[in-house]
Amino acid sequence: MLRRLHAEEAGQSAVLILGLLLVVLLLVAVMAGATAVNLEARKLLSAADGAASAAAQAAEQGVSSPTPKVSGAQVRAQAENYLAASGAHGQFGSLAVSRAWVSDAGETAHVELAAVVDLPMVSTILPAQVSISVESHARVSLNR
Repeated sequence: MLRRLHAEEAGQSAVLILGLLLVVLLLVAVMAGATAVNLEARKLLSAADGAASAAAQAAEQGVSSPTPKVSGAQVRAQAENYLAASGAHGQFGSLAVSRAWVSDAGETAHVELAAVVDLPMVSTILPAQVSISVESHARVSLNR
């Protein structure tokens, strides 16, 4: 009786081990994907900071106000110029300036960038991509 019971259970531990191995591999893939998305978002935020800073530095002093001002069109143009000059388009997939605007009567330049990140491990099997977007702003300053 004991031999028959042992024979019925033969091979079931292998199925359990394979199942647990699959769960561990899925967890590793999820953690690697989350880490990759986080790192790419931080890199994209750095590019957005540079683009917003470049837009704020391009502010022009108007005749009606002694404080330099920047327009929404200037912000977008300067952000796109910065991204082209820094080579950011080669670092990110589908990089674009999704929004560019000003606030505080033209004293603050806002830039929102969007890109696509390929997930590691999964993208070799499936076309897995995650869209990310970041926003940065820079204030126009007048140093005397």
